[in-house]
Amino acid sequence: MKMKLSVEGKTFEVQLGDLNAKPVIVMVDGDRLEVWPEEAPAPVVAPVEAAPVAFPKHSAHVPVPVWKPRKTDVIPGTENSVIAPIPGVIVDVNVAVGDKVSYGQVVCLLEAMKMRNPLRAAKPGVVTEVKIKPGQHVHYHEQLIVIVPE
Repeated sequence: MKMKLSVEGKTFEVQLGDLNAKPVIVMVDGDRLEVWPEEAPAPVVAPVEAAPVAFPKHSAHVPVPVWKPRKTDVIPGTENSVIAPIPGVIVDVNVAVGDKVSYGQVVCLLEAMKMRNPLRAAKPGVVTEVKIKPGQHVHYHEQLIVIVPE
C-alpha cells in the first residue's frame, strides 16, 4: 500500500508491505525499515457492574492553592522585580509599562530545556520597567520586569 504522509509540514512517501508478516517492511522515501508489531493485546474483559455510589446533596468547597513566593525566592535588591529563576529564552511577555498586575498574575513565559515556565508577579502593583522581549536569552537571577507596589 502506497501513501503520502505529512508530518510537521514535511511530506514523506510511505509504502507498507504485508501487515501480517513479521517484520512488516516499510519503505519511507526509499529507505527500508523493519517494523516489529507487538503481539495482539490480551482480550478486554467486560467490566463488572459496580454498585451505585451515593453522593452527598451538598458538595464540599475545596480551596484552590495559591502560589506564594518563599523568602528564599527573593534576592536582596530585587523585591519589586520578577527575576529569572533559571537561564532560558523568553517566549512571551504578557505585560507592558504602565499595566496593573495582580498577585500571582503570569507576566511572562520562560522556556528552559523545552519546558515553558510561567513567571508570576509576587505582589500587586504597576509595571514600571520591562527589560525583556520575546526571543531574548536570559541568565539565572537576571532582572526581567520591575513592578512597583501600589
